Amino acid sequence: MNQQVPVVTAFVYRGERIALIKRSQQVGTYKGSWAGFSGYMEKIALDQAYTELSEEAGLSRESVRLRGIGVPLPVEDAKESRSWLVLPFLFQLRDGVEIRTDWEAEEWRWSHPTDLVDMVMVPGLTAALDRVWPAFGDAQFWDDMAAIAIDRSSGATELARRGLAALGGYVQDRSDGIGHDELVRSIRAFASCRPTMGVFPDLAARLLLAIDLEGGQFNFDALVTELLATVNDAADLSVTNAAQELQGRHTILTLSNSEAVRDTILAWQHNDCKVFVAESKPGGEGVKLADELHAEGVRVRVIADSEIAATARDVDAVLVGCDAITEANQIVNKVGTSAAVSSAAEAGVPAYAVAQTYKIIPPEWPFFLEQWEAAGVSGHSDYVRTGTPVFDATPIGSFVTIFTEEGPLSLVRLDEIRAELGSVELMP
Repeated sequence: MNQQVPVVTAFVYRGERIALIKRSQQVGTYKGSWAGFSGYMEKIALDQAYTELSEEAGLSRESVRLRGIGVPLPVEDAKESRSWLVLPFLFQLRDGVEIRTDWEAEEWRWSHPTDLVDMVMVPGLTAALDRVWPAFGDAQFWDDMAAIAIDRSSGATELARRGLAALGGYVQDRSDGIGHDELVRSIRAFASCRPTMGVFPDLAARLLLAIDLEGGQFNFDALVTELLATVNDAADLSVTNAAQELQGRHTILTLSNSEAVRDTILAWQHNDCKVFVAESKPGGEGVKLADELHAEGVRVRVIADSEIAATARDVDAVLVGCDAITEANQIVNKVGTSAAVSSAAEAGVPAYAVAQTYKIIPPEWPFFLEQWEAAGVSGHSDYVRTGTPVFDATPIGSFVTIFTEEGPLSLVRLDEIRAELGSVELMP
């Protein structure tokens, strides 16, 4: 199997019809096939979708309304020996706005979804559309999901809290009339608004599991409230476990802006301690963390990302957060983590990760490493793609300990949780 290439597909609709383009002879792939507005992933997925709408349809963000975020769709094209991971989005075209295609489209037309069966399409088009069509939800729900989908400054746990609150509010407002199908679709949309952060598909699977266990009648607001409390408790317990292990250490290296790492350092700090924080470009989240620690009286030094490997050899411990725990038993965190952990291991310096079991990605969930737009880089083609990797994946075995709310994470426990999460249909 070829490595999956992440792409976005933005569907635009008006009334009951979808705008589709016939790909021109100038594009690199699938010439003459009908498609949505699509492109390679060069930035956060929703931002990329807006970019494709601007470039290929002449549509600004203000001229459309987000009305759907679909579960990522793996697409195998054996004929072309290509493997794609399609992230589908649905947008409603505002009244009075017209589509203006560019060179990538030979022509375009409005089509009812039932008409697609008679068209020559790019692989996976109907399946991708099925993941977002028909539209559902209200403006507030999708505004909340959009804000989370493009947030570059908040940590995964904080984003998940906001997402759960938005999801709970939306469902509770419709508690008398929401059907099971719409409920499941809203949970899947929550899972997909930040698919590379394990907490989103994980919590979505836990919600589906709770619904299945409750049966026909359940209080969704109570389920969300309980899950939020579990998230908060897990964060506190994992911090306590990590801080206890760090007692006796004097210098720590970290990076990015993990809530769990910040709280661990605050619980660990003492008079003779110092923290080195990598600036964590392109977002500079490390600087934000350093400011927060300094305000709490911690001695902090901000270092350039290029100093990560050298600094990791000279501290007493490396401590990082966790955005996801993959099926391949890797810790996903801000880029630079792998370099820090590898360099620390060579010098005999222990490396730790503070995580929670709700960061575990459910089995078969499509995963990729998120990229952000590369600053100062222009140009685009089917062969040259620009984007800045902002996360990397480090084998669990490279860490001395992965601290969770349950204590050190074991592979046995990891498999148990995965089996539980995999017992529900998170994928359509």
